Amino acid sequence: MYRFSAVLLAVALAVAPSFVSNQALAADEPPAVEALIQRGIQLRRTGDDEAALAVFLQAESEAPTSVRVLLHVVTAAQAAGKWLMADEYMRRVSRDKEDAYYRRHRTAIEQVEAAIAQRVGQFQALGAPEGAEVKLNGEVIGTLPMVEPRSFETGTYVMEVTNAGYYNLRRPVSITGGVLTREAIELKQRPADAPLDLTASGRFQGQMAADEAPREWWQSSAITWTLAGVAVLGGAATGAALVVRERQADKWNDDEQCLDLGNPGVTREQACQSVRDDIDLAERVALVGGITAVAFGGAALAHWIVATPSSSERPSATRARSRRVGVACSPGLGSIVCQGAF
Repeated sequence: MYRFSAVLLAVALAVAPSFVSNQALAADEPPAVEALIQRGIQLRRTGDDEAALAVFLQAESEAPTSVRVLLHVVTAAQAAGKWLMADEYMRRVSRDKEDAYYRRHRTAIEQVEAAIAQRVGQFQALGAPEGAEVKLNGEVIGTLPMVEPRSFETGTYVMEVTNAGYYNLRRPVSITGGVLTREAIELKQRPADAPLDLTASGRFQGQMAADEAPREWWQSSAITWTLAGVAVLGGAATGAALVVRERQADKWNDDEQCLDLGNPGVTREQACQSVRDDIDLAERVALVGGITAVAFGGAALAHWIVATPSSSERPSATRARSRRVGVACSPGLGSIVCQGAF
């Protein structure tokens, strides 16, 4: 599907210059507008689509009903990757299909429209309670029920629906190009003393209590894991070095390998100096690795103890949450692990 969309887009951009090549229709534009169009065309030819789009928008302010100008805005916005703008202006163009310029270039326009449809979809949330606020990726897009769909670029978004006196709803939604995606919403009423923020299906969202202070960067569990990882590497280096040392020591103590029986004047050090060097190096690596393992292992443990909040430091809402719904929380390595049923 994406390859097909790319082909359509390439075709659309290839035919885009034909929108401005018809001199007979160009004569219908006021001189100031025509000058802006020609300037935008030159910018497009040099690859400066952002600047060309700004020029075409200026022309659109002078001739807001010109199909030719609107099509230039569409193709420039499309080339600049501004798919929502391209979709918006294409919808304006489509309202005037009887225009002579539209009829003349209908095939090319439909190719551009198809390419845009691959990248833009429609979204609408329906349901209750009326007036609940709907957000996509943190942006407020309307209230329930949404009377009109909204255009969005294709992709996966996080939808949040909130309303006072109801449990919040939060779930992912996928918007597909050229398709109207409808989401049915039914928020559950929340008792006045309920402290939890649940989805409509009643699953705990793990959201921080409102009075909980944000964690500092140094409290991140990633630091604990990094320190622990270095300690593990140090321990592994120590183990490997000790194995090498033992093997080389066996060679050193082997008279057949490290003594020349036919030449009594050659000492063990002279015959196996390289073996002795390997033993010394392995001992140094083992020492450094051991010190690293102990130092970073202790640092990881200290960081976990300091960065993990104690039960007395947790917000009252979090403690109440554990008492009222049977959540059991215990410290993990650099984190708090909670389990429970609701």
